Amino acid sequence: MTSGGHVSGAAGGGFEGFEALVELVRLRYRRWRKWLGREDTPPMLACVQPTLHQRPGLLAGIGEQLRPRDRRQKPVPFGYVDLGSHRTTRSDADHDLAPIDVKDVEQLRTVLAAVTGQLGTGNGGNYKFRRFFLVNWLMKIEVPEPEGGPPAISGRMFRRTLATAGDDGAAAARYAVESLPRFVAAGLLFVVMGFLRVLHSGRIPGRYRWFRNQDFLPRGDDSFAELAYRITAHQWRSQDPGQIARLLVGAFLQDLREAYPRRGLLRRYRTTFPIVLLDGITRDNGGYPLIRTVADVRNATRTFDPLLLITSSRLVPPLAEPPAEDSSLESKTPAELVQGWNERIEALSRRREIVAWIIPITVHARDENEPAGPPARFLSRPPTPWRRTRVARGVAALVALAVIGGSYTAYGVVDDERRCGDGFQWRDGTSWVGSDPIADSVARIDGTCVGVSDGSNSLLLPSTQFDDVRGLIFAQNEKVRRVHAETGRPLMTLVFVAAVADQVGIDNALAAQREQLAGMAVVQARQLDRNRDGEPLLRVLIANAGPQLGHTKFVVDRLRVLMKDDPSIVAATGLHESRESTQAMVKELASAGIPSIAATLTADTMVDTSRLYFQISPQNRREAAVAAAYLNQLMASGKDAFGHRLTRRARLYKSADPKDTYSQNLAADLQESLAQRGIAVTTSEIRPDGQGAGGTDAEAAGRDACDAAGAAVLYAARGLVDFQAFLDGITDRCPKQPPYLLAGDDVTKHVAERAVSAANRAVPYQYLSLAIAPELGGAASPAAANFYQRLKELFDYEGDPQRSRTLDGHAALSFDAGYSAVLAVRFLAENNIAISSATLWPALLSITDHAGQQRRYEGVTGTIDFGGRIDQRVPVNKPVYIVTFKDGRATAKDNLVCGAPAGRESTLTRPWCPIDQ
Repeated sequence: MTSGGHVSGAAGGGFEGFEALVELVRLRYRRWRKWLGREDTPPMLACVQPTLHQRPGLLAGIGEQLRPRDRRQKPVPFGYVDLGSHRTTRSDADHDLAPIDVKDVEQLRTVLAAVTGQLGTGNGGNYKFRRFFLVNWLMKIEVPEPEGGPPAISGRMFRRTLATAGDDGAAAARYAVESLPRFVAAGLLFVVMGFLRVLHSGRIPGRYRWFRNQDFLPRGDDSFAELAYRITAHQWRSQDPGQIARLLVGAFLQDLREAYPRRGLLRRYRTTFPIVLLDGITRDNGGYPLIRTVADVRNATRTFDPLLLITSSRLVPPLAEPPAEDSSLESKTPAELVQGWNERIEALSRRREIVAWIIPITVHARDENEPAGPPARFLSRPPTPWRRTRVARGVAALVALAVIGGSYTAYGVVDDERRCGDGFQWRDGTSWVGSDPIADSVARIDGTCVGVSDGSNSLLLPSTQFDDVRGLIFAQNEKVRRVHAETGRPLMTLVFVAAVADQVGIDNALAAQREQLAGMAVVQARQLDRNRDGEPLLRVLIANAGPQLGHTKFVVDRLRVLMKDDPSIVAATGLHESRESTQAMVKELASAGIPSIAATLTADTMVDTSRLYFQISPQNRREAAVAAAYLNQLMASGKDAFGHRLTRRARLYKSADPKDTYSQNLAADLQESLAQRGIAVTTSEIRPDGQGAGGTDAEAAGRDACDAAGAAVLYAARGLVDFQAFLDGITDRCPKQPPYLLAGDDVTKHVAERAVSAANRAVPYQYLSLAIAPELGGAASPAAANFYQRLKELFDYEGDPQRSRTLDGHAALSFDAGYSAVLAVRFLAENNIAISSATLWPALLSITDHAGQQRRYEGVTGTIDFGGRIDQRVPVNKPVYIVTFKDGRATAKDNLVCGAPAGRESTLTRPWCPIDQ
């Protein structure tokens, strides 16, 4: 017996009626349904060749017609098995059909094994024969009676399952045994064993259920193990061979049937029936037993199966009778043969006639001198009906999802626009409806969500930069609520005021605000860690007033409403930039009785805005004094920080926006401080972001700065986005001899965006900073070391060089602002004073060593001492750092500080530093 994907033999043109035979195959190999969708089982085509031994090759020729002519075509699945090596010389008819014996079963197993091996390949259709393989395996294994009989089957089945799982399954089993705790591994093994026991019992749907329900072995109340034991190697020969044969063929046909589900959009749809070509069948090689057993099973079950079996033999199987005179394709057309079979199949099958499913066809070899007939039509795989293709199924699913999702989204958009609700968020800001959003004081105004949230509403801070920080604050707020309810510790609430626009492409402007919010999260975590009576718990609310705090009144009105039910709201922090809009926010907060504690604001006029305003950073006048003192000693040496010539001249660039309080004030302070030291200053204005009237754009200003030969260039405009354009102008015109550049503290926002600032390697510069991160030499104090360690523990991105904290220490400044409020609340609690916004601001003034109070705070960014005067509200001698940027990064080398107390960062301090009076 030979089998394989390559058939051999003479060309099909050497047989009379070969073209008609191929046409007959074409009529029956395609899948089609009768009325009401019932599948039509194909017949068995028994090709009778009187000269089979002398002229083989008929089925080989059919196999050639099934092969695709083009690589782009898909093959028709078929299997070819040549049984010609097992010839028989018997020619007598078997009218009474002698019973199938053990030898026939063994031959049948061999034939079916060859057929399944063919159909299980890609060209054969990739059919799965789980039931047949199970039966065939059981007939091979030896389970002697003394070893336990049926009970031993369960162990064999378990080991077979593990073997089927392959290397991955074995590795998983070894991991469970070796790596997991013993009781966990034992429990897992118990669960797996229990599942397999139920599965192998046949009580749940699957191949084992079919085994118990099969119609070919007497079963009664037998379990699967008992039935399986009866067909093991030492037992099946004592059973009825005919029943064993029907079990084998029944399992084979059921496996094929399972590949043709009547329904199910997700199941693969096959357009052709599996074709099995058995060449040279006889009564002794398993071919005849296969035909009669297939017919027996079909008659008994009367259930559809897709097998199209085509055989060749010298006589008509399975009775081994000579062919009838009218069985030739010359006497009847293929359509007439099929029609005749359709007319008689029902009656013959009901009578369980063995020949009911067979269409005998007599084929004679063509005379060698006779010319060949017209070429037969090649058989190709029909296209899948459009409604059953994967594309159609995908389109149908997508359409259904689109309708459902579109309706849901439409409602969600309307609801989102109405209340700026939040849940699981898409990138465009639309929120999922029905995800139980918290009822925040939030609304969408001019396309931006503004209002107040406890951190649960991600739409309030839409950039992904805020996700980690906002999520942590929300989680800590929930923990604060629980701890306060359980312990009764004092509760205080700080409102972080942000200025964020709900627009694409603004993330570069958000790093500094994100870091400020991270600093508040560290304060909150620190207070949660301090589990002792009287230690305040901190809750943080996030307020967004939109770009440049444009919706101040809306936010403050919401805070007024919240304060009626929540007296724990004691102060506001954040407040990103020194602008007129920021001053308006401070005034509105003060009118609601809420003090402001700014972390990074420096404009001199901010402290005059309200008596409820405090700040942690030094003022612009101190920055200007430090810059002037530094430039004075550089000019005295005649060299700048990078070793180039420097004269006593300066060129100052500021913002042309009169509402930019920071830039206007810093420029004025610089002019005054430089004039006091006799340094001549020329001032130019820059249009912010290239917009507005007056001044020049930042890039043109950078090119203009190249003319400042030997003079210091002072930059007092904004760091985002003007400073990058300013550097581009210098790079374009004088990259080899750039001027000495000293920038104000707002440039730290530009440096913070490392992906942007790292692109500048041509223009070295120095800039003023209110604090610096450890990698720039600013973490010498214990307070700074503890803070940055806690910051790294809370936020994984601190280890990511692309997302790590800003180098200006904005997080540390925000921490100092928040912790100053905690110290004030602790002072109130210690003195049994009610905690409220009205009592907090006088308590903040207690943070001083003035008059022997000894309550100053050695903060992360320097000493916080408000001087003990009601008009002070700004730390005295707060440190100002001078940081060097070159080769694409801020360096830890050559950095200076003015204002550090004795004993701290002494390697950075200089004797020329000015001291606040």
